[in-house]
Amino acid sequence: MTTENTAEPILDYLRHHLPRYPFQHELDAAFVDELLADFQQVDILGEIKAFRWYFDNQPAAKVKSLRVALRRWIANARARN
Repeated sequence: MTTENTAEPILDYLRHHLPRYPFQHELDAAFVDELLADFQQVDILGEIKAFRWYFDNQPAAKVKSLRVALRRWIANARARN
């Protein structure tokens, strides 16, 4: 597991760097904890960054639910590895 796979940097990125992400601390803390548990071999923060830029820095304009889309993106990343 990389040092990137800790909750705080991921939560910080969601809160401050993912445009129009509907950040809610309690909900997103649980969301990130679940991602870390379910996808231990995936660089979660790296995949969130890839997700952001895949959608040209505007993922909220392209997907209906960012959390669902992020989880699906990360699940697909695990399949690619």
